[in-house]
Amino acid sequence: MKTKLILGMLIATATVQVSVPALAQQQGRPGRYPQAPMPPPPPPGQGSYLQEGRVEIQGVTRSSGGAWYRVSLRKAIRLERVEVAVLAQRLKLHEAVLHTEDGQRIAVREFQNTNVINAGSRAVSEVLNVRSRIVAMDLRAESYGGYADISVSALSSESRPQLVVGSLPPPIPSQPSYPGHGNGNGGNNGCYNRSDVARGLERMGQEVEEWAARMSRSSYGSVEYNMASQQLQQAASRMVNLAQSREAQNSSLSSMETLGGLYLRKMSTYSYGSVPYNAFSQVSTAMFNSMEKGLDVALQCEIRTTDDLLRFGQDFLTKMSTYSYGTTPYNAYSRLAQSLFAKAPSFYEQESRRNGKQFRQMDLDMELFAGKMSTYSYGTMAYNSYNLLVQKAAQLSEAQFRQVVLRVSANERFELVRHFETRRNSYSYGSVIYNHYTTMKQIAADGR
Repeated sequence: MKTKLILGMLIATATVQVSVPALAQQQGRPGRYPQAPMPPPPPPGQGSYLQEGRVEIQGVTRSSGGAWYRVSLRKAIRLERVEVAVLAQRLKLHEAVLHTEDGQRIAVREFQNTNVINAGSRAVSEVLNVRSRIVAMDLRAESYGGYADISVSALSSESRPQLVVGSLPPPIPSQPSYPGHGNGNGGNNGCYNRSDVARGLERMGQEVEEWAARMSRSSYGSVEYNMASQQLQQAASRMVNLAQSREAQNSSLSSMETLGGLYLRKMSTYSYGSVPYNAFSQVSTAMFNSMEKGLDVALQCEIRTTDDLLRFGQDFLTKMSTYSYGTTPYNAYSRLAQSLFAKAPSFYEQESRRNGKQFRQMDLDMELFAGKMSTYSYGTMAYNSYNLLVQKAAQLSEAQFRQVVLRVSANERFELVRHFETRRNSYSYGSVIYNHYTTMKQIAADGR
């Protein structure tokens, strides 16, 4: 009896020794052996250690709607986040796009229509969950107050990003799918290799100003005066040559306009017909001529939407009105505005086809164009442009609806007839929009 009792106690003890570790492991607790120690923190350049690259952009445009600025990476790397700090004045970010080496275009949500950012503050993106390496970032920014200076930072756990303002060869593999961008057949990499002579013109402009100041400090007819006058004219001639170059025509419309307007204002500070007056007049005229010739490039690479185009046109009209009729700046802004407004209908058609707009969206566009048209005086260039846009939107909507209506049931067509009748009654009899909805109503009723 004692022997059986002793054997039973030994078996129970062995069972407990086996089951306790097994039970602990089942419950997620460590068994009898300790866990392996935690690995040491990653060395710099690995893991969560972030390295920062930074570059400054000076003199951000004050033009309404802002301008596009590109920051490229000398070596494509994965980024954790990006930041934009305001160093001077105030800034609004309208949008930002990251470009990857495999051709993706990724919007940065935190940089979409930000509030006005004061000097000393910054906008910070969320953690970028992007597996592809980044090759460039485009920012559309606008200064408030004076011309803002900003700092763009990129942070990466791979290595320190090497940033540079502007594009770098080789070109980005794929064209972004912005409306109105490229040639519609897979992209236009020339947009990413655009030259920008604005910096060179700015440096030359400083030289012209220095010689003009020396002239004003010298006695008329003296050796110093004559030398300064000669050097001033030579410096202005070099500026004119650069402003008339093909590179100038391919430069940013916003940066060229900002400088052109600056030199027009400087011109007005000198006596009419003086050497400095004539120099700045020639330079600014050459720059505005290049802007006109380069509008097609700007429409492909810089002006993304019809709204952008119309905003540029309105901005030029506003600036035109600040000068006397027939003056050099008045004529320059007038020609630019007229060129942009004249291109608006065809630009809208390309944008609509590229975006695959449906008839309902084009009807909304048509009504919006009509509303804006009514804010201008009859017969003005803006009025005429919006009038043509109304007609273009109506034409495209009708063509698209004729294709859609073939696949619509009778019940749906009946509801569309009632919809078009309601919209038609909101407009004057015989107007373009009234006639458009009359046509749309008939198409819906006929089913073809």
